[in-house]
Formats: sequence, structure tokens, C-alpha cells
Amino acid sequence: MHYHAAIYWRTGWRTGTGKGIRRWFRNDPRQGFISLAVREVQAAREGDHSDGGGLLLRVRKHVPETLQRVRQRLDAVFEDAIFHGRCMANPVAAIRRKMRETLPTIGASEFAALPYADAPQFMAELRQAQGIAPRCFEFAILTASRTKEALAVEWAELDLDAALWIIPAHKMKARKAHTVYLSKRAVDVIEAQRGLDPELVFPSTAFAGQSMSNVAMLIVLGRMGVRERTTVHGLCRATFSTGANDTAVARPGVIEASLAHQESDRTKAANDRAQFADERRALMNAWGAYPVSQCDGANGVPIRAA
Repeated sequence: MHYHAAIYWRTGWRTGTGKGIRRWFRNDPRQGFISLAVREVQAAREGDHSDGGGLLLRVRKHVPETLQRVRQRLDAVFEDAIFHGRCMANPVAAIRRKMRETLPTIGASEFAALPYADAPQFMAELRQAQGIAPRCFEFAILTASRTKEALAVEWAELDLDAALWIIPAHKMKARKAHTVYLSKRAVDVIEAQRGLDPELVFPSTAFAGQSMSNVAMLIVLGRMGVRERTTVHGLCRATFSTGANDTAVARPGVIEASLAHQESDRTKAANDRAQFADERRALMNAWGAYPVSQCDGANGVPIRAA
């Protein structure tokens, strides 16, 4: 059974999440992807599918963002095992159907976010935390980026003189390159990481030449005592979006573009490119000043574009 999981790993996940998959292989084998796949395929051969749903429910409870990825990977392993005659059925297909029927849709409770009014206090405490993971988390908040994008940022993607981070298409959810305008604090966070790794800005301390796991940020949340109040994704993305929209610091289209959400053709045509870039930069500068305001003694200044 190791063969099927290994083939899937080598051929199916070379880009984007490839480093994450490799970490699953190298971590504790009781938690690793191969061991998980082996257990499930062996259970399928014996006709026991009873724990499949329980497995995914446990994943959903502890790391809901990972649920879909785990299911997809197991699905591919089973399909390969069926093709090679190692088992006769794919229980993950049934689990997928039951998930749609019985599991509630992931919503605000599972991607909970801190109120944006609480962001300055959170950032003040986060800046006191030492280590690479807290700095990566801070950078993700300042840039309103997705977790995997912040974890995998490379020096080659950055132009610090222009305060830009160009995320290549293969790392983006929509598979389109995305420009992030960096605030002064975001640039400062990046500069402080120099010398740690020639390629990665936020390298793993456990595995040389690799980025950290998203679990690193979850650990930071836990240590700060707010894991019951917010998710990493919610804090980095929804807190930014809610704050920007509620304070009308920028046009909705500018906010959506800063989050790398897809624009309609009509919206694209209506926006002057140069003006749009200026507005996005102003928005990110305003956001960069807001959550660090309490850290710098301004005691929660309003989100305000320059």
C-alpha cells in the first residue's frame, strides 16, 4: 500500500502544495500521509469502511482547513489502488457524499475571525512572541494573504525597494500571479528574516530548505489563547476584509483585488490600472498602520488611507 501513496505523492503534488506533502511523509509516521493512506486502503480490502468518516470528522474538528485536502489525497490513493487491483471500492467516494448530506457547511464558526477592533491588541501581543512562526503570522496578517502563500514566500518574489511581493501563478488559488503591496511594517518583518535561508523567507527550523507547516501558526494561536475565537485564515483574511469594508477605507473592488478574489470583466474594464494600483497600495498601507497602531503607542487609530 505504501506504493500507491508514494506514487501519488511523487506524481500528483509537484507544485503548490508539494512541500506540504513532503512534510507529511517526513513527520511522525503515525500521523503521516502514507500511514494514513495505508490504514484506509487495508481497511477497504477487509471491507471495513466504518472509520473513514470518523477520520475526516477528526480532521475537521482540529484543522478544518485541511479536511478537503485530506479527502482529495485519500481519494486519489484509492483510485490508484483500485486500478492496480489492490482493493475493489473507494470508500472515500461514499464519505464525500455523506459529508455533503450530514456535515454542516463550513461557515463563520469554523473560519471565525477576530473583530477588527481587536486586531491592534492582538498584534501587540503577537509582536512580543519570539520565533519564525510569529513573524510569518504577522506578515500574513499585514498582507491579508492566505496561509500557504505566506508560509512559502521566497526572496526571489520580493522587491523590497518597491515594497512589492509578486506571488507566482502556481502558488495562487486562482492560478494567476498576484501583486501584494507591502506596508512599512511588512517590509520590516521581511528584512529581519535575512540570513536564515537563501531561498525561503520563513524557513522551517525542523527541516532544512523547507517552509513551515500551517500547524506552526495554529500553535501560535494556541499559545496566545485565542484559538477558540479565531482561525488563522479568518484573522488574516476576514478581519482585514470586514475592517476595510466597514470603514470604507477603499472601494469594494479594491478590497477584493487585494484579497486576490476574481474580478468580473466589467470591473476590470472600469478600473484605471494606475489608479487601481495606487488605491491598493494606499489600502495596504492603511491596514499595515492599523493593526500595529497599539504596538507603536497610537492606541488603536482608525483605519484610514493616506
